[in-house]
This record gives sequence, structure tokens and C-alpha cells, in this order.
Amino acid sequence: MKKHNIFKVVCIAIAVTILLTWILPVTYFSDAKGLVETAREQLGLFNFFGYLAALVSYFGYIPMYLLIIGGFYGVLYKTDAYRNLLDRIVKKYKGNEWIFLTLVMILFAVITSVSGLYLGLLFLLPFVITVILLMGYSKVTALLTTVGSICVGLIGTTYSLNDLQYVHDYLSLSASSEIVAKLVILVVGLILLIVNTLLYARKHRINEPRKGFLYPESKNTKAKVWPIVVVFDVTLVIMILAFISWTSAFNVDFFTKVSTAIQNYKIGGFAIFSKLLGRVVEFGSWQVNDLAGLLLISTGFVALMCKVKFNDMIDSFVKGAKRALRPALVTTLIYMLVFITAYHPIVLTMIKPLAELTKTMNIATMSAISFISHLFNVEMYYSASCTLPYIVSVFTDTKVYGIIGVIWQAMYGFGMLFVPSSAVLVAALSYLNVSYFKWLKAVWKLLLELLVVLLIIFLILVMI
Repeated sequence: MKKHNIFKVVCIAIAVTILLTWILPVTYFSDAKGLVETAREQLGLFNFFGYLAALVSYFGYIPMYLLIIGGFYGVLYKTDAYRNLLDRIVKKYKGNEWIFLTLVMILFAVITSVSGLYLGLLFLLPFVITVILLMGYSKVTALLTTVGSICVGLIGTTYSLNDLQYVHDYLSLSASSEIVAKLVILVVGLILLIVNTLLYARKHRINEPRKGFLYPESKNTKAKVWPIVVVFDVTLVIMILAFISWTSAFNVDFFTKVSTAIQNYKIGGFAIFSKLLGRVVEFGSWQVNDLAGLLLISTGFVALMCKVKFNDMIDSFVKGAKRALRPALVTTLIYMLVFITAYHPIVLTMIKPLAELTKTMNIATMSAISFISHLFNVEMYYSASCTLPYIVSVFTDTKVYGIIGVIWQAMYGFGMLFVPSSAVLVAALSYLNVSYFKWLKAVWKLLLELLVVLLIIFLILVMI
């Protein structure tokens, strides 16, 4: 299992899901018919190949984005400035590396919590992970710092509505619903993550941090780093602004007006920007495919500002993209679970006994229902559309809907810390070539602590 470990784990997860279609009957919910149970719809070989073909059509933006990230860093490695920037950061925090780890965890968690930019933050992972490795920490420490903080941000989602918007729609909630509980979950989750990560980091130092392509060689130590810093900062700021739900969460329509003005601006009766740019997507409505375009532009600026020749830029971009092929392939493959459970609805079959176990909303069963739904649906949008209409029909007391919303988002982030259907985790494990089981061994204590804390908070919410 050591070679291509995460790829095998993902394949096993897909195989188990296929097997369940042979064992479990189909159950689906509709407003007109209610809960409908039918015979098994076993997934056959040619169906599977058909889903593989459709996978590229529906989720092609995932590998595209990851390959562009690889290409972006391929161009960075061609510059002397990138190596200098890495060395300066390591030197700045020498003796106080724990401060850097803590700052990264806080930054990633808060950005994810407020904007929902969890897939977008994959753009920063190679950079941050490289710095952590150069500081003498292990790959698992780097994963705890980055993937761990992103997942904690998902657990404690506050004003990010992206995929959570569908949860709020089904439950008739607003962005501020149970906001105090969400903030408490975020803060407590961050504290647990920081403590566990720093303890692990102190026990697992490494002797040779400069292995592989993570540490680019450099010849000119006097190369200026400010162009790369500017590109990183501007790109990240744009990503954050583009993903914050300005209208839905904060009732701010400024960016809507700006995009409309750009789209409608005319010179001599000709809509110049509309024709040149195409559809101008307002900040607050961006998707991952929009981030891919932004990152391509940033790559061009890196090459221009660091004086990388055009041919060298193309060669370096292709070389970097090739290095990202494995993470792109494996991360995309997990979305096969969405197709299987969509065309062979078995999730409701599994959660129906739990939903009907008690007549009122129970935090234990609701947490289990949420976790199982997220386990097979990869993204919260698909788990919400699959399960929540049925949940609302079972639990008609609207007073508990806010609590259900908190449980739904918290269990999603909790699951993304360790399940094979976690896009961020799978991409990072594949990128660093870290065993899935080694990750589980490192994170199980944190998982247990988080679960206990979450259940206590859920219980308090029910009681007050």
C-alpha cells in the first residue's frame, strides 16, 4: 500500500460505494411523492465508464485549476527571487518557527470561515509547505498546519455562504443564524489545532528538509523578491474578495454595481469591456474556474516582472503542470462518488433509520446523518440537495433548523479532515506523497478532541 497510497485509498472508497449499490435499495425524496423506496440499481461496468467520461465534463475545472497551480510554481522555480523569498522567511522566523505555524493556521482558518475559499487556498499550499519543510519540520506537520486549518475553517464557517447557501435555503436560515455558536466553534477548533500541531511539530523534526522539487535551486542571491510578494499578495486579496458573499451575507451591492458598470460601459456605442472580457463575474460569485483564469494572469505577471523569457516561461509552466498531474488526477477521481450516489441514490437508504430513530431532533443521530451524507457527496451542495429536503420533512419544528445548520457545516469540515472524499486532503497527500494511514495516525487525537467539543456545543445549543 506504500506506493501510490492515496490513489489506492480513493479507488477503494469508490469500489466500496459501487458495492453498496449492489447491496442497498434505492431511496429518493420528492415533494410530490415523499420518500420513495425502490429496488436496487446496481452499478455496471459500462455505466462506470460512462460516468468517467462525464466526470471530465462536469468537474474538469478541478484538474485544470490544479494543473495551473503546478504551472504557476513551475514558472516561480525558474526565478531566483522565489528561492530568495523562501530563505528570507525561514531566516526571519529562525528560533520562532512556531509563530509562523500559528499565523498560517489562523490565517487559513479565518479566510476559509469567512470566504469559503478552501479549494482556492490550494494555490498557497506549495509555498507554505515549502517554508515549513525548510524550517526543519516534517511533511505531516506541514499538512496539519495547512489542511488542518482549512478544515477547521470549514468546521467553524461563519459568513461564507458558497456551498452553505443551499443549506441555508433548505433550512430558511440567514448568514447570521447561530453566529455566536459558529464563532465559538471556530475559536475552540483553532486552539485545539494549534496545540496539537505544535506538539506534533516539536516531536517530529527532520534532518534533511531540502528534498525533491519543493526547494528550487538558485544562483543569484541578490534577486529582488518584491515582484513575487506583490503577485502573491494581490492574487490572494482578489481571491478572498471574489469569494466573500457580499450581497447574501453582508447586504453589500457595491461589487454588483461595479461589474454591471464594467459590463455596460461603451465607447462610441461599443461595449468594449463586455466584448474583450466576456461575462464579468462580480466579486462574491466567483467559482474555481474563475480562479484558474486569475492564476494564469498572475503567472504571466511573475514571468514579466522577473524577466523570464517567453520560451522559458512555457517550458517551466509545462514542467510544473506535469508535477501536478498526480494530485489533479486523484482529486478529480473522488468526484466519481457524486455520480454514483446521484444515479444510484443509496445515501437516504442509509440515513433513513437514523432519522426515524427518534421523534425529535437528536444531536448524535443528526451528526451521524450529516457525516454519512458528506462522506459520499464530496461537496456540501450535493449532500444538502440529496438529504436536507427529507430531513426537513421529518423534523418540522423550525426552531431546531438553526442547530441543524450548525451541525451540517461542522460535520462537513470534521469529515474533510480525514475521509477519502476530502478534495483538499487528497490533493495535499498526493502532492507530498504522504501515506493516508500515516496521516490518520497523526490526526486521530485531534479528531477525537474535536468530536467531543462539537457534541458538547451541539448539546448546549439544544438545551438553551
